[in-house]
Amino acid sequence: MLSDYRAWLESELALLGNASHHAYAFGQANMAQRAIAELDKTLAEALYVPLTDADARGALLALEQIAQTQTALDPALERLRDAIRHTLDERSLKE
Repeated sequence: MLSDYRAWLESELALLGNASHHAYAFGQANMAQRAIAELDKTLAEALYVPLTDADARGALLALEQIAQTQTALDPALERLRDAIRHTLDERSLKE
Protein backbone atom coordinates (compact mmCIF):
# COMPACT_ATOMS: atom_id res chain seq x y z
CA MET A 1 0.00 0.00 0.00
CA LEU A 2 2.79 2.42 0.86
CA SER A 3 4.66 1.57 -2.33
CA ASP A 4 1.45 2.28 -4.26
CA TYR A 5 1.19 5.65 -2.52
CA ARG A 6 4.81 6.45 -3.39
CA ALA A 7 4.22 5.50 -7.04
CA TRP A 8 1.14 7.74 -7.12
CA LEU A 9 3.12 10.65 -5.66
CA GLU A 10 5.83 10.15 -8.28
CA SER A 11 3.26 10.11 -11.09
CA GLU A 12 1.70 13.32 -9.73
CA LEU A 13 5.15 14.88 -9.54
CA ALA A 14 5.84 13.97 -13.16
CA LEU A 15 2.45 15.32 -14.24
CA LEU A 16 3.02 18.57 -12.35
CA GLY A 17 6.52 18.86 -13.77
CA ASN A 18 4.99 19.08 -17.24
CA ALA A 19 2.97 22.11 -16.15
CA SER A 20 5.74 23.78 -14.16
CA HIS A 21 5.20 27.12 -15.89
CA HIS A 22 2.13 27.59 -13.68
CA ALA A 23 2.87 28.81 -10.15
CA TYR A 24 0.21 26.50 -8.70
CA ALA A 25 1.76 23.43 -10.36
CA PHE A 26 5.20 24.45 -9.10
CA GLY A 27 3.89 24.63 -5.52
CA GLN A 28 2.11 21.31 -5.85
CA ALA A 29 5.25 19.70 -7.28
CA ASN A 30 7.27 20.95 -4.31
CA MET A 31 4.66 19.53 -1.95
CA ALA A 32 4.74 16.15 -3.72
CA GLN A 33 8.54 16.12 -3.58
CA ARG A 34 8.48 16.79 0.17
CA ALA A 35 5.86 14.06 0.67
CA ILE A 36 8.05 11.54 -1.18
CA ALA A 37 11.08 12.51 0.91
CA GLU A 38 9.09 12.19 4.15
CA LEU A 39 7.66 8.83 3.08
CA ASP A 40 11.15 7.55 2.23
CA LYS A 41 12.40 8.69 5.64
CA THR A 42 9.53 6.92 7.41
CA LEU A 43 9.97 3.73 5.41
CA ALA A 44 13.72 3.67 6.08
CA GLU A 45 13.16 3.69 9.84
CA ALA A 46 10.40 1.10 10.13
CA LEU A 47 9.36 -2.30 8.90
CA TYR A 48 5.77 -2.64 7.75
CA VAL A 49 4.18 -6.06 7.87
CA PRO A 50 0.75 -6.15 6.25
CA LEU A 51 -1.70 -8.06 8.44
CA THR A 52 -5.42 -8.44 8.13
CA ASP A 53 -7.44 -7.21 11.07
CA ALA A 54 -8.18 -10.82 12.04
CA ASP A 55 -4.49 -11.81 11.89
CA ALA A 56 -3.48 -8.81 14.01
CA ARG A 57 -6.14 -9.61 16.62
CA GLY A 58 -5.06 -13.27 16.63
CA ALA A 59 -1.41 -12.34 17.12
CA LEU A 60 -2.35 -9.92 19.90
CA LEU A 61 -4.38 -12.61 21.65
CA ALA A 62 -1.50 -15.11 21.35
CA LEU A 63 0.99 -12.60 22.75
CA GLU A 64 -1.33 -11.77 25.64
CA GLN A 65 -1.75 -15.47 26.42
CA ILE A 66 2.03 -15.96 26.43
CA ALA A 67 2.39 -12.98 28.79
CA GLN A 68 -0.13 -14.54 31.20
CA THR A 69 1.65 -17.88 31.35
CA GLN A 70 5.19 -16.52 31.76
CA THR A 71 6.56 -14.35 34.51
CA ALA A 72 8.21 -12.01 32.00
CA LEU A 73 7.58 -11.51 28.31
CA ASP A 74 10.61 -10.90 26.12
CA PRO A 75 10.95 -7.12 25.60
CA ALA A 76 10.79 -7.54 21.81
CA LEU A 77 7.49 -9.39 22.13
CA GLU A 78 6.21 -6.73 24.54
CA ARG A 79 6.98 -4.02 21.97
CA LEU A 80 5.29 -6.05 19.23
CA ARG A 81 2.21 -6.62 21.42
CA ASP A 82 2.04 -2.92 22.31
CA ALA A 83 2.45 -1.86 18.67
CA ILE A 84 -0.35 -4.18 17.52
CA ARG A 85 -2.62 -3.03 20.35
CA HIS A 86 -1.90 0.64 19.58
CA THR A 87 -2.57 0.18 15.87
CA LEU A 88 -5.84 -1.66 16.51
CA ASP A 89 -6.92 1.03 19.00
CA GLU A 90 -6.13 3.80 16.49
CA ARG A 91 -8.07 1.99 13.81
CA SER A 92 -11.14 1.55 16.02
CA LEU A 93 -11.10 5.27 16.87
CA LYS A 94 -11.23 6.16 13.16
CA GLU A 95 -14.26 3.94 12.53
